[in-house]
Amino acid sequence: MTVTKPPKNTVRFLNWHAQYLTERMRPDEIEQYIALTGAKEFDPEVAARGFMNIPGHKYTLIDDEGFPIVCGGYQEVQPGIWQSWMVGSMDGWGKYWRSITKASRWMMDGLMELGARRLQTNALASRTQAIEWYKRSLKMSYEGTWRRFGSNGEDVACFARVSEV
Repeated sequence: MTVTKPPKNTVRFLNWHAQYLTERMRPDEIEQYIALTGAKEFDPEVAARGFMNIPGHKYTLIDDEGFPIVCGGYQEVQPGIWQSWMVGSMDGWGKYWRSITKASRWMMDGLMELGARRLQTNALASRTQAIEWYKRSLKMSYEGTWRRFGSNGEDVACFARVSEV
């Protein structure tokens, strides 16, 4: 497999990117953040510090003026198994969804090339557009739903891409 090139607006993740984006975070991502972290309310500074401290591979996409539109990455949760994370803005997704898809696939292909056996992600089952994106654009397989998993009883859908070896 040949690793694809990242979009030209891909840069190294910096902490201020997370702060900038959590202050402009999409409402459905805020809802998911609260459901999956158990936070009582959304605090952009707390969320940014959490994203900053996730170990693993990270990247940021920037707009034409150099401002972050999305940042994300993968954390190795056990050897060969990587969990995704991402934070973005409404404007970023609206204008740059193709670059976001390309960067996500670039990261995924690179991890598989480096020996990952499983890449996984979760989404609130109510996030139907995100779920469609995981399946159609990122070629991830739906693996099931964790019923009432979220901190307020939300259902969480699970997706993965696994190596063939």
